[in-house]
Amino acid sequence: MSASKLVFLVHAPQRGATIENEMGRADYSYYFVMRHFVPLLERLGQVEQIDDPATQADPRHDQITANGGQAVLLLFMPPHRVPTGIRCPTLPVFAWEYSTIPNESWGADPRQNWAEVLRSLRGSITHSQFALAAVRAALGQEHASCSLPAPVWDAFLGRGAPGSLPRLDEWYLDVDGVVLDSRSLALERQGDAASPSFTKSPCRVSLSGVVYTSVFNPNDQRKNWHDLLTAFVWAFRDEPQATLLLKLVHHDAAFACGMVLHEMRKLAPYQCRVVALHGFLDDGNYARMVRGTHFVVNSSRGEGQCLPLMEFMSAGKPAVAPAHTAMTEYVSPRNSFVVRATPEWSHWPHDPRMVMRCHRYRIDWESLRDAYLASWHLAQQQPRHYAAMSRNASKALARYCASEVVVANLHDYLRGIGFAPAALPVVTRIRHRIARMRNLAMRALRGLRST
Repeated sequence: MSASKLVFLVHAPQRGATIENEMGRADYSYYFVMRHFVPLLERLGQVEQIDDPATQADPRHDQITANGGQAVLLLFMPPHRVPTGIRCPTLPVFAWEYSTIPNESWGADPRQNWAEVLRSLRGSITHSQFALAAVRAALGQEHASCSLPAPVWDAFLGRGAPGSLPRLDEWYLDVDGVVLDSRSLALERQGDAASPSFTKSPCRVSLSGVVYTSVFNPNDQRKNWHDLLTAFVWAFRDEPQATLLLKLVHHDAAFACGMVLHEMRKLAPYQCRVVALHGFLDDGNYARMVRGTHFVVNSSRGEGQCLPLMEFMSAGKPAVAPAHTAMTEYVSPRNSFVVRATPEWSHWPHDPRMVMRCHRYRIDWESLRDAYLASWHLAQQQPRHYAAMSRNASKALARYCASEVVVANLHDYLRGIGFAPAALPVVTRIRHRIARMRNLAMRALRGLRST
């Protein structure tokens, strides 16, 4: 091992072999974030995944440093799950979508005080400028934290065709799971209607018309999916060519589908179509879903970064979404139908006391409904404008989360806190400088618009 060799010890609470059973549980998405980061880390050093940081990190750190190298432990988890007493330099990588970070403890667990946990570590990595501001407000500007979104743009650029209008004729998805389709369910028969089977089985779903897609965990109250569904049905109650496709993320099909079916029944009758999918989509079918989608939809109260929204927009899909929390960095009127939202008092999501310590965002339901109607008009009547929004969506995500941008920022951050990552090619450095200048210009422009 050379003297400059940097070794990344990486860990997420979930594992690839069991992630399907963890979907929808607390912090399940950290596995996917880690998976996106590993290829970038491999460009800067050696990567080793470990199963138990509390017992494995320090022995491995001692071996690496004894051979003249450097080790850094990257923990893809929220700060209150970071083990204490580890000597190896540690950087938690976490998402956050509230105006403040926890700065007090509860339940006799001092780790619930994120501010104190982060002060004891070498630094921290989060995924948005919004979260970074919350961290620095609690710890000061000198705290060694940075914002690095998951680098999803490169992988999803090829799953769409930025600048083109998706097909309106029939296309299909092959799903291994459960499908709820408003066209085939007796939604108006409330009391005596038998519930459909929630048993997983292979099936083909045909879709057509203008398709709006959202990917979310229905048990996550932050996603505010009830507004997303009700505003869609109200906007398109008499329009059979409008389809809302809900890709549900949860380990329990009966629980997730039961929640959505209950809401679908309350809204009946309607001519628009609502399709909820629970189950595995292989890469080909996921790519087909992205390509067939006209608009990706988000109505959440806050986002740490929102991987599904980033994925679809990287592929050139305009959004119907608010521009708050992490989404302020890539959702704009140039690429989205921006839904109005205002701050409201809330509590930290994992605080059982539910004391009001932060802000989240309340969605303006009427604005969401109007955004649906305006986007429908665009897809039907203004293909050139749609194409421009599509290109702008992909360009915005390229500036935000292209791998060349993220790896260059990560390289600079690591050097700034005393590590020696492998050098990057000159062309990457040049692209990084250009992207940074563009991002600074975009932030300045957004600041001017908000004043």
